[in-house]
Order: sequence, then C-alpha cells, then structure tokens
Amino acid sequence: MSTKKVTSQSSPTDLAENILLKAQEYLESGAEEVWLVYPQSRWVMVITVDRGLMFTSGQIVSTLHVLKGFSVAVDDLLA
Repeated sequence: MSTKKVTSQSSPTDLAENILLKAQEYLESGAEEVWLVYPQSRWVMVITVDRGLMFTSGQIVSTLHVLKGFSVAVDDLLA
C-alpha cells in the first residue's frame, strides 16, 4: 500500500532546506501530498508534485489530492 499523505511537524532547530528536501523525498517515494506544520509560526504548507500552498492563522487548510473535501482551520489544527 502506498502512502498518500504525509504530515510533518517542524521543530525550531530544523533547517528549512532540510524540511523541504524531506518533503521532496516523500513525494518522490509516492506520497501525493505533504503537509508541513509550523506551530511556532502558526502556518501550514501543503505540497504536491506540482504546487505548494501556504495557509496561515485565520485560514482554512484544504487537501489538494488526498481525502477530497477535507479541510480544517489552521488555528484548530494548532490548538
């Protein structure tokens, strides 16, 4: 069974380049969607093979490919 979605929470010591490289590895391994969660900055990035979107506090995060129709408020996700 292949992985469809990967969610990763960053820590304050993670380098942005390393986080994005890991997301790329997940996509190259067959994941269709990667969510990067940044609790201190209060934003979420959703990445697919063909695009990346950033959602901030006050916005609603929606899946792009996996779990069609699923959405959650950034503030609720980080509560």
